[in-house]
Amino acid sequence: MADIELLILKDDEFYKKAERVIFEDYKCNCTKGWKESDKFIVYRAGEAGITEIFSDEVDDRNLDSLIKLAKEYLNESVIISGGHTVVNLNDRFSVSNEVEKSARFCIDYIVKSKNHLNVQPDFLMEINDFYMEKSDGHEINGANQYRKIATSPYIIPEKINTYIKEVNKLNDIDIKAFYVSEKTMADRFKRHIKNTLNENVLFNRQGCDLLMTVDGNTFDIIKDNKPTCAAGNAATFRAIRYKVSSNKIFDNYMSHIGVFPLCSMTNVLNGYRAASSFYDGFSLPSLLVFFGKSCFE
Repeated sequence: MADIELLILKDDEFYKKAERVIFEDYKCNCTKGWKESDKFIVYRAGEAGITEIFSDEVDDRNLDSLIKLAKEYLNESVIISGGHTVVNLNDRFSVSNEVEKSARFCIDYIVKSKNHLNVQPDFLMEINDFYMEKSDGHEINGANQYRKIATSPYIIPEKINTYIKEVNKLNDIDIKAFYVSEKTMADRFKRHIKNTLNENVLFNRQGCDLLMTVDGNTFDIIKDNKPTCAAGNAATFRAIRYKVSSNKIFDNYMSHIGVFPLCSMTNVLNGYRAASSFYDGFSLPSLLVFFGKSCFE
């Protein structure tokens, strides 16, 4: 299975006939929602490290600000990720208002980039499927089955599907869309680092936990023997940069814009630190954008 999968647009009739409910009365158990006021923050990430380069209130000027930053920093081979979400098992085709806003921002960016920079990025939805268990947060009674149904394949949410189709028609373009399972990526990162733990100075095992230290930042990469969100982000960044087939590595995207809710900021930045320090020769100039308070509510 490819790391990054094609996200297929659907006919309107599909959502009227397909089964929406995977697990009735599902409740996402993530409690990381941003508690402070909303804001728009951009980090530049690359071989020189990670630096905050822009901060402003959330308003209609944000898109133009990002276009300007991209022109000065990114190259033409670029993908923009957004609509970061946890699948609602009680209605797999729905997303929260903030997830829809994030996805629309990315789609609008693609159009504006094509018109103003003559660059048309592809679009990637990163699916936070760490929280696909039943409401108590434990994988019991076949919870993994629900994750598989929800992400194999992942069905594009109805509102995002409609918006991409509208934008395609209005602007006479064809936006290429993809998705990636962060849980799958986290498991992949755990396998990647397995044979290097004893001799790699980046890692420090503490019981059932594994910590990484990069540029003075220490963070969990495995917690209670399970890979963390930072691990998922690390392998996702690698999958954006490279295609791996039959142990051969090919270039994928050469630069990246990631749009995430503010509550994921620490895990995203640590994920980039993990990828850039662990993978030999890793180079993915990125603008990491944060606004919105949650990927679920």
